[in-house]
Amino acid sequence: MERRRFKRVKLVVKARVRTKDVVLDNLYTRDLSVKGAFLESEKKPPLGSTCELELFLMEADRVLEEVKLRAEVVRREDRGFAVEFKEIPLEDFIVLKRIVSLNESFEA
Repeated sequence: MERRRFKRVKLVVKARVRTKDVVLDNLYTRDLSVKGAFLESEKKPPLGSTCELELFLMEADRVLEEVKLRAEVVRREDRGFAVEFKEIPLEDFIVLKRIVSLNESFEA
């Protein structure tokens, strides 16, 4: 039974993750919701670690919009890790909500 309260969409978005110990650059999301994301990566921050996540909405090589938020690593898998969003500035939440809404036909 699906426990999610928010729609999750399959969407590849360029990302960067910063923890107190490491910066993981050139990552990509596998899916995204207004509450969290799964990031594909060989390197994974420790479970429970807090991070700053930056999402870059790109067109070709140009950044159209950037979303910055604080998140917590809540799951680790072979192909990457999942984060739950903890703090999102209102402007970034509005952008994130619009992105998810525009991609609802690609529900994960």
